[in-house]
Amino acid sequence: MLEQLSRELLHYPKLSLYAFHLCHDMALAEGERVEDADVLWQRFEELGKSLKIPALKICRQWLKIPEHQGTEPFRELLSEKIGGCLSFHFPPGEANSDTPRRNGELYAVQLHDTYVADLTFRYPGMVSVAELTHLNPEGMLLPDRISASIGQTLVLFAKPVIAEESPSPETLRQLADRCLQALLTNAQPPFSPSYRAEGKLLGSPIFEYDNDAENPAQSCHILIWLDCHPDTAKLEASTKYYHPLMDLLCCRSKIRLSYHQARTCYRDCRQLYTELETLMEALQTLPEDTAEKLTVLQECLLKINPQAFTYASHIRDIEDQRTTMITNLKNYTTRLEELTNIAGKQELSFLQGFSYECRSKLLGQIHTDLNYLRPGNALFGHCIATMRGIVEVEQAKMNHNQQAANQDLQDQIQAVGVGIAAGAIVASTSGLMFQPWEWKGEKIEPSFPFPLLAFLIALLFSAACSVGAWYWAKEGIKKGRFPFRDVKERQSKKPKR
Repeated sequence: MLEQLSRELLHYPKLSLYAFHLCHDMALAEGERVEDADVLWQRFEELGKSLKIPALKICRQWLKIPEHQGTEPFRELLSEKIGGCLSFHFPPGEANSDTPRRNGELYAVQLHDTYVADLTFRYPGMVSVAELTHLNPEGMLLPDRISASIGQTLVLFAKPVIAEESPSPETLRQLADRCLQALLTNAQPPFSPSYRAEGKLLGSPIFEYDNDAENPAQSCHILIWLDCHPDTAKLEASTKYYHPLMDLLCCRSKIRLSYHQARTCYRDCRQLYTELETLMEALQTLPEDTAEKLTVLQECLLKINPQAFTYASHIRDIEDQRTTMITNLKNYTTRLEELTNIAGKQELSFLQGFSYECRSKLLGQIHTDLNYLRPGNALFGHCIATMRGIVEVEQAKMNHNQQAANQDLQDQIQAVGVGIAAGAIVASTSGLMFQPWEWKGEKIEPSFPFPLLAFLIALLFSAACSVGAWYWAKEGIKKGRFPFRDVKERQSKKPKR
């Protein structure tokens, strides 16, 4: 296979990396950039160090990005001192090699809330298909190395050297497959995008490959564009297709990212819903003891309230992602129309197919997800309301019992106080029993045989008075607190006519 790739030749091949990275978020203050806004440029500088390209190693010094800069419909990011585009050469390879020396350029713009970078590596002459490996050295232009937050697309444009005057579509498709294989030869970990569709752009065939990964960090989207029409090179050099294609690929990446984020939120919601089901089962096995029941319910409320908030937040995020997808789908359709109207023969059904997929499959899936999740949001609310209702009832019951117990204790204290006071009054007079009695001025001696017996009689009499006073006070307090209880009881006992 390697020998076959070495025999096949390409004129002026160039590999362009279109990387899309979020720089602003509507959740942040106006003009404030996201925390990792500069990661894309850092990756390019690291790439420059690995490939020993001095200009690329210091690419950030040519960027003109203010600290506080809001969204922009279109804004070039590289300094005008270098013409808005950073050009560079690869270091010389083997001295005896006949392969042309590689060169490249970096072009960067801001589209609304996104940084878009076009990093292109090219050969200025004719090379074999096998040499395409060096346009993507060690897979350095693949998603796991670039880390563009929104996603990326690789576009290879080359003129094949084919003996046939009018090569068949099958022949061109096989050549595109071999070009793809050469680009991914040294990629680690290996990526395996498969053929998706094909069409024509500026009169020449273009083939689409994708690994259909949901996560943009793992998505490998590659276009192989073979210059097989006499007018294609001139139309491509005019760059009229360039910005519409760049914007279209950006919208595509945003749609895929929004879909991935929406599906991630859906999976998180399903996990929360499972935990809710567990809590609902706990409601059916609450302990009988009121204090224990309140403890269990309070713990459940402390746990379920944050979960309910998170659940509702995920549903809101899914709604936001759906809005983002719809907005970018409109922009995608607009850019596709612009590409279709450019001079040259266009057959862009493969790009149109993505818009159909977005409407029918992606947006349809999100609509289904929301239909599943919304009842769960209502269930969270009912569960919380039920728990709070039980807590209020049990708390009221406990408060009533506690109040009754406190009131009984207070009654006992009051009754005991009355009893003690009565006993104290009687006891204070017990000493008179040991003194002579006087009646109309005459002293009467007590007839008790022992003085102690009089004291005991006084003591017992005092205790009896205390107990009697306590009981009388207790019953009096009860009747005073519930004056209508006896009346109601008597009324309830009357025979009904």
